[in-house]
Amino acid sequence: MAYEPSFERTDVIDALCMEIAELVGMLSPQAPLSTSPALRRELRIRTIYSSLVIEGNKLDERAVSAIIDGKRVLGDRRDILEVENARAAYDLISELDPHSLADLLRVHRVMMDGLVPDAGRFRSGNVGVFNGDTLIHAGTPAAYVPEVMGDLFEWLRATRLHPLLASCVFHFEFEFCHPFSDGNGRTGRLWHALLLSRWRPVLAWVPIESAIRRRQAEYYEALARSGANGSCESFVEFMLEAIRESILPYAKPSSSQDVARARALAFLGGNPRATVTQLAQHLGCSKRSAERTVAQLKEEGMLERQGSPRSGVWVVRAPRL
Repeated sequence: MAYEPSFERTDVIDALCMEIAELVGMLSPQAPLSTSPALRRELRIRTIYSSLVIEGNKLDERAVSAIIDGKRVLGDRRDILEVENARAAYDLISELDPHSLADLLRVHRVMMDGLVPDAGRFRSGNVGVFNGDTLIHAGTPAAYVPEVMGDLFEWLRATRLHPLLASCVFHFEFEFCHPFSDGNGRTGRLWHALLLSRWRPVLAWVPIESAIRRRQAEYYEALARSGANGSCESFVEFMLEAIRESILPYAKPSSSQDVARARALAFLGGNPRATVTQLAQHLGCSKRSAERTVAQLKEEGMLERQGSPRSGVWVVRAPRL
């Protein structure tokens, strides 16, 4: 029987997916994110800096920028090598096959070259996922790692899940297995970016790792919660929120109303018993503006009120991805 990760879609997940899809639709081909090499360079530096800070790298963003420019900097040699390796690994994104286990091993080899003796190979010993000194999860026993990773890539190749969701599920399953002796976090985050870039190429440059760094404790909490539950909804919700947060500064809506509509649907999808007053507080607008947004969404069939005005619930009728 083919492997199938444990995952159930929720109203919150569906609402976040719809909001992200709307934001991605606002990423204009003429916008700087799509056309500016300088902006892409800046965002790649931010991505590498953030992903390595999560792993304990002590270099600041200016030092990371200098290293990527080929300049010499003062600092711990291991920290410098981590930056050089990460740059080389991210430079591979355009030529990698996201469904290739061999390419995953290749990325790990580049990412961890000179840092661990088994770079590019699955671990031979058992490991755990730690947040500081706290054990979050004990990885898959080493003897089973090749089989588990093979099954995971078979699922990735065959799944009918939308790439946005499949990328999040894969990220969790990868970290849950923890296939390498070290470098699992930075490799998993790069592979997530790779999967998203095959859905929309411009997403290769969106600094999702920065959003994860800003919410690092929540990242580990979501991993732990999903691991304890035996199903990855909590982690998927977290990652979708991080993706939304990362895209938002670069999405150029035709009007502010587009963003308000997307945020309203996401909020009501996750809070079906919320009042219009609470929605207005969430959107930072007047109650009257929130009422107009709700009325428009209802008229378009994207939002429905089930039950009485006082005790009923909101149901988001967004197109399913």
